[in-house]
Amino acid sequence: MKLKYLALSVCAATFMSCNSDKPVAADPTLKDILGNKFLVGVAINSEQAVGRDTSGVDVVRRHFNSIVAENCMKSEVIHPEEDRYDFSLADEFVKFGEDNGMFIIGHCLVWHSQLSPWFCVDADGKNVSPEVLKERLRSHIHTIVGRYKGRIKGWDVVNEAIEGDGSYRRSKFYEILGEEYIPLAFQYAHEADPEAELYYNDYGMHEPGRRDAVVRMVNSLKEKGLRIDAVGMQGHMGLDYPSIGEYETSLLAFASTGAKVMITEWDMSALPTVNRGANIADKVAFEKALNPYPEALPDSVSNLWNARMKSFMELFIKHSDVITRVTAWGVSDGDSWKNDWPVPGRREYPLLFDRNYQPKPFLKEILEPKKAVFDEFTYTVAPKDTDKATDQLTTPGTLNPVLPGCYPDPSICRVGNDYYMVNSSFAFYPGVPIWHSTDLTNWEQLGYVLNRPSQLPMYDGLRISGGIYAPDIKYNPHNGLFYLITTAVDGGGNFFVTTDDPKKGSWSDPTFLPEVGGIDPGFLFDEDGKAYIVNNDGPAGKPEYDGHRAIWIREFDWKNGCTVGKQKMIVDGGVDKTRHPIWIEGPHLYHINGTYYLMAAEGGTGPNHSEVIFTSASPFGPFKPCAINPILTQRGLPGDRPNPVTCVGHADLVETPAGDWYAVFLGVRPYRDGHDVMGRETFMLPVTWKENQPIILPEGDVITYTADRSYGPAPLWTANGLAKEAFFIRTPLVPCYSINDKGQLEMTASSTDLNQKRQPAAIGRWINNWTFTAQTGLDFVPQQPKDFAGIICFHDDNCYIRFGKTLDKDGKPVMLLETYSHGRLCSQAGSPLTWTDGKVYLKVEGDNAVNYTFCYSTSPKGSWTQVGEPVSADLISTQTAGGFTGTMVGIYATGNYTN
Repeated sequence: MKLKYLALSVCAATFMSCNSDKPVAADPTLKDILGNKFLVGVAINSEQAVGRDTSGVDVVRRHFNSIVAENCMKSEVIHPEEDRYDFSLADEFVKFGEDNGMFIIGHCLVWHSQLSPWFCVDADGKNVSPEVLKERLRSHIHTIVGRYKGRIKGWDVVNEAIEGDGSYRRSKFYEILGEEYIPLAFQYAHEADPEAELYYNDYGMHEPGRRDAVVRMVNSLKEKGLRIDAVGMQGHMGLDYPSIGEYETSLLAFASTGAKVMITEWDMSALPTVNRGANIADKVAFEKALNPYPEALPDSVSNLWNARMKSFMELFIKHSDVITRVTAWGVSDGDSWKNDWPVPGRREYPLLFDRNYQPKPFLKEILEPKKAVFDEFTYTVAPKDTDKATDQLTTPGTLNPVLPGCYPDPSICRVGNDYYMVNSSFAFYPGVPIWHSTDLTNWEQLGYVLNRPSQLPMYDGLRISGGIYAPDIKYNPHNGLFYLITTAVDGGGNFFVTTDDPKKGSWSDPTFLPEVGGIDPGFLFDEDGKAYIVNNDGPAGKPEYDGHRAIWIREFDWKNGCTVGKQKMIVDGGVDKTRHPIWIEGPHLYHINGTYYLMAAEGGTGPNHSEVIFTSASPFGPFKPCAINPILTQRGLPGDRPNPVTCVGHADLVETPAGDWYAVFLGVRPYRDGHDVMGRETFMLPVTWKENQPIILPEGDVITYTADRSYGPAPLWTANGLAKEAFFIRTPLVPCYSINDKGQLEMTASSTDLNQKRQPAAIGRWINNWTFTAQTGLDFVPQQPKDFAGIICFHDDNCYIRFGKTLDKDGKPVMLLETYSHGRLCSQAGSPLTWTDGKVYLKVEGDNAVNYTFCYSTSPKGSWTQVGEPVSADLISTQTAGGFTGTMVGIYATGNYTN
């Protein structure tokens, strides 16, 4: 089998056949599926260690290959008095692990909590001297580690020593020994068993202060020549913390030290957050509100909990190159330490298995995935006979839009005879489509600039119209690198990436510029070797009216990849501030024939959008508006003009080798009453110069476009992988598909659906014309009514159309067409099927009235059966749905994994 990607929830048979010679398990387990990525661990209690909890023991033996001691090795249990150890429970724990071939973890040697009362004080209750405590530490660690030398493979040596702000916890160990107690503990543990792995373990590791302090501590231990194998990131989570991004940032920071990462003590509270810590000494008064689900979780909470657990498990899979173990802090919900904490009677639901020892839905999605198999998906635009000649146009600026479909905010640069252009991509992944041309008319998509998850971590909750805005591409002749700078709105701010050749498809990881605020940054690499960044941000003082913005500049040190000096505001408001211009943005700075030209969009990106230009003798101003402004707009034209192009602006300029100038800019083609489904597209026009300034289009002139240009049939994938134009909704933590040796795409139906603001199992491309046909074949056997696979037309999480195979409320197969607007089901139509198994063919067609018709067939060349009435594209238009994007058409599969 030719496998392009391997997903978390690929079924066990597929996973094992592709990754080992091990016989396929008939009933897969967690360790079967994930065991070649990292150890799958669980904390066991004494009842399980001695075998009395038989149901728990069965789950542990079946699903896990690593165990950690929950309580039996903590100081108060194993070393209750200075001269007395109690190894009875610890011995049972170790024997259980050995009898079942487990990787055994000891927890924990040094911890301020559950500490034997005598450990740090003398007979009078006063702190012992540093010398006495060092000897007690040495004896304690040597005795325990020495007893299990060669049997326990890894130790949590020090637990929870750092506060959230990065300071050391004021424990008795710290009071007496200061920071020294941590390296001493690691030294003593290594002396006792030189072969054992040694770990530091803490909670709240997503917090920047604690993260940075732990990184410093690990590096310090290594500099001292001490052994530390891994950082344990306790996984005590809640429904509202931490974010995937925060947790991933810390995970990568710890890995950067050279230590491995272990996810320890993983559980996620399903109840209201009371305390984000894990200090069991914390107690609060009982309040009924803190125990809202004494019998069971409501579906809404359960769904949210499972979705977050799934996302984090996928994060762990994604980083299995640095993660060596993932350990749940208990077998089933009934075992959790969070029950009765922090208030008596509180009933929790935080673990992988419920109180009946059944796997939670997210776990079932791993163990029992549902698959949809798609034949080739093709997208076609067939031209009218009268328009076929337009495909032969070769003069730049005569074939518009030059990039049809949702390719907004274009930026362009030229090196020699090669032109490169990029566009915004919002919350879709990969990010920033990049195009190449040698004639400014024929453009080939090279792929995407941000084509690795490390470059574009857009995770749960990001709005579709967030993400990547207004990239700017420029070439720096002083070092031979191409630079792309852009904004991750709602996701990190402004950053840049570089490459020596855009055709290679390999750009650097982002360098963020937190000092550059606002949006829409752009570069100028000047003739004298200096460089500048211009960007949109708020004005210097308090905004004087809604939409009052400004353009700022600062110098960029390209040799060191950072900004230098102070920023300066160079445009306040716009061309004429007395008229309260709004949303001056998308700035580009040019140095042409000794003059600096600052070009920017003004008026907002709706129908009043325009492009304006300023000049100065210096990059730092003062900039004065040119005599002719705006230099591009379609505002003020009759609303009933035929075939309108609206919202034009957000332009960039490029000069040809012959000295001609052209502008690329965004525009919208509404089809009726301002409705559009393709979003903002890229147009191009020649630039003329008048009174020493560029003019893209005289005010009042009308922009025209070329309709019904042929396109395709374009496959969404081939046997070699996805097409260059294909994309996902947000950044998948792990891919959800593979391509088999027949060229079929096998997609794992995700529990994440289209309306959840996460990463559904969906792959698509932009619709680039009102008339089109998209078609595929589907082999999918739904098992429950919410299992669904088929075709989607997607605007955002709240406005979309889905058409596919599912089961009706009686459990019978049906082809179902559903439309959603603003999060509500608007219409539904079904066509019963007489069979459950077998392939079905699906098709969506757009017509000149911009209605979408959905049909199915039992043969790709057979007769088609229409389901429901044609759906008006108005439902998913920008006018209805809002936002900045066009319409994605593609495939999708979702599954119901509830018990």
